[in-house]
Amino acid sequence: MKHLNAASLAAASITLLFVSSSALQADEGMHNAAPFSSSEPAVTEITTVLTGYAHEVAKSNIEGMAAYVIQSEKFSIIEGSHANWGWVDYRDNHLEPEFTSDKFKITAYGYSDIRVSVAGEVAYATFNSRIEYVYDGEAKSKDGMGTVVLVKTGNGWRIRHMHS
Repeated sequence: MKHLNAASLAAASITLLFVSSSALQADEGMHNAAPFSSSEPAVTEITTVLTGYAHEVAKSNIEGMAAYVIQSEKFSIIEGSHANWGWVDYRDNHLEPEFTSDKFKITAYGYSDIRVSVAGEVAYATFNSRIEYVYDGEAKSKDGMGTVVLVKTGNGWRIRHMHS
């Protein structure tokens, strides 16, 4: 086996970096330039999915939320430092206890500044979020940001992963 000297190793590294970055750029898909508005059907459909999901969260409607997600073990969500793996885990161990609690009630929930990037049948979006709620009798609100990964299914775009 031939050993590479420092110059050969550096040249190989630069070549690998160039090839890798070229491949990433070629595979990036369609990324919509700011302000991320487009007449492209996928962007409109994905934005509709996200606003529909947020609308159902605002109503604490688990069945309504389910219509927008992959309802299997392939679904995942990370909120803060807590993760749920699978729709059933999230539904039964997070949403149901939260939405039926006497101490917690969502009064408003929504997404803004939704930015979508599509690559074939996979997409991701980033967004700003705002929740207004009552906790233990006290009105509160929280602004945040999130990322969502969606996949195109036979029933349209569905959320596969969320992180907020």
